[in-house]
Amino acid sequence: MKHFYTILLTLLFFSAITSAQNNHFNVHESPNYRDQFRSTFILNVYTTKDNTTNVIARKSKTNLVFETFDNQAKGKKMLSVKVHKKERFVGELFYNNLVRIFMVESPNKKERLLHCYTYNIDDNTSTKTTLLQTEVKKKSSLFSGRNKRQTNFSISPNNKFIAIATDIEKKNSNSYNINVYDAATLSLNYSKSYYANPDKYYQSSDMIVDDNAVVYNVGKEYFKGRRERKNAKANYSYVVTKVDKKTIKTGIIELNKEEYIKNLSLSFLGNKLKLIGYYSEDKVFGIKGVISIALDKNSLKISDKKNQKLPIKVFEDLYGYRKAKNKKNSELTSFTLDYMLEDELGNTYLVAEEFYITQTYISNGMNGGTYVTTYHYDDLLITKLDKEGNLLWGRSIFKRSNEPSYNAFLNNGKLHVLLNSGKNLTAKKDGRLKVSKGWFESTSLYVFLYDKEGNVTHQKIQDNKGKTTYIPFRGSYANGKFVMYNHSKSKKKLMILECK
Repeated sequence: MKHFYTILLTLLFFSAITSAQNNHFNVHESPNYRDQFRSTFILNVYTTKDNTTNVIARKSKTNLVFETFDNQAKGKKMLSVKVHKKERFVGELFYNNLVRIFMVESPNKKERLLHCYTYNIDDNTSTKTTLLQTEVKKKSSLFSGRNKRQTNFSISPNNKFIAIATDIEKKNSNSYNINVYDAATLSLNYSKSYYANPDKYYQSSDMIVDDNAVVYNVGKEYFKGRRERKNAKANYSYVVTKVDKKTIKTGIIELNKEEYIKNLSLSFLGNKLKLIGYYSEDKVFGIKGVISIALDKNSLKISDKKNQKLPIKVFEDLYGYRKAKNKKNSELTSFTLDYMLEDELGNTYLVAEEFYITQTYISNGMNGGTYVTTYHYDDLLITKLDKEGNLLWGRSIFKRSNEPSYNAFLNNGKLHVLLNSGKNLTAKKDGRLKVSKGWFESTSLYVFLYDKEGNVTHQKIQDNKGKTTYIPFRGSYANGKFVMYNHSKSKKKLMILECK
C-alpha cells in the first residue's frame, strides 16, 4: 500500500509539470509533492533508444529509487529497492533498457562486496547480483581516492565489458588484480593479477577497458618509500600496464628532473592511448599547466608528449588583468580534477575545483574555546585540448562557496557549467566576475556557457526562493537533459533543463 501511495503521488506530480523558457534551456519545473525519500542525489539519468522514456536513478539512505517519465514529463512508474545502509555507489551502466547500478557494501572493517542492481524499464522489476567479494586493509575503500592505494572501476565504450581492479593489500604484499565481466550477463570473462612487487609501493591512477576486453591501467611506482619527492626530484615514474586474457605488458613513463604529476587520466584515440593531467615544476601537487602524452596501444611507447603552461587568461579571470602578468608564472594549488569531458571530435575539457579546509579557534571566554572547521569549494579551472593534446584555451571562474555547488557537461560543442551564486553577480573593477553569496543575499541559479573558442556568457536561470533552491552538484545530465531536485522532503520539486 505504501508503494502504491508513492507511485500515485509521483504520477500526480509529473502530470502537473510546468514549463518555462530561457535562451539556453527549455525549463520544466514540477509543482510541490511529498516524497518519502530524503535523498536528492541523482546517480544518473537515462533515455531509451526510442527516446520515449527517461529514467532517474537515485539513492536514499537505505533505498535505490528508480523513477520513469516520458518526454512530456509525465510520470509512469516508480520502484524502490532496499539496500544496506553501508552500501556506496561506484558506477552505472545503461544497457538494452536495463539500468545497472553498482554498489560496494562494507559489512565490516575489512570485507567488501560489489553488488549490481539491475532495473528493467519495460516491466518495472529489479534483480541483485554479487560480482565480487574481497578483503581490504582495515577501513579502506574499493573504488575511492580517499585511501592512497586507489583501485578502479571501468566500462568499455561499447558497454559490453566491465573491468574491476582491486588491491590485494596484505602485510608483505603489494599487488593488484583485474576482473573483467560481460556486461550483458554479468559473468566473469577473465581474472588476472597485473602487478605484484613487495619492494615498491604502487598507486593506481586510472584504468580503462576497450571494446575487446583489453584493460589499460596507469599508476605511480615509487622508487623508495612513499614520499612524492626525494632529492628535489619526483620519487616515482608512471607505469602503464596492458592486460588481456593471455598476456600482460608494461611500459614506463619517466619524468623530467623538475616535473611532478599528481594523477594521469586515460582515454582512447584510435590506435593510441591519451594520458592527460596537470603538471608542476615546483610544488608536489601544484599546477603549472597541462600535460598530454600519446602512447601506442600495442608497444606502450610514447609517441608524443607535451607540457603546456596555463594561458594568461586563467590568471586574468582569477586575479584581474592588473595582477595577471605577475601571476602567470606561478602555480595554482589545492585543485582537484572533477570532470574530464570528451566531445565527438576528440577534444577534451578538464574542469577542476579548488578545495581546502581551514580551522578557526573561537574563544568562549573563561570556558575555553573550540575550533570551527570550514570547507572551501572555491575557484574553477577550465582547460580545453584538441585530440592531438594541444592546449587550445584556459579559463577560470572566480568563485567562493562552502559546499559543493556546481556541475559541468557538454552539449552541442559547448561546455555548460551550472552553479548557484548570489542573486547578482559582482563585476569588479579589475575585470573579474565574482561568483559568491553575501551574508544576507539570496541566491540564484546560473549557467556559464563556453563556446569552442573559450568565450563565455552567463545567464540567470531562476532566483531561488525558500524550497525552490536546486543544487546542480546533485543533478545529472544525459541526452540533452539536465535533471535535479530541490532539497525539501515535504515540498519536493524536480527541475528539467532541456538544452535547445
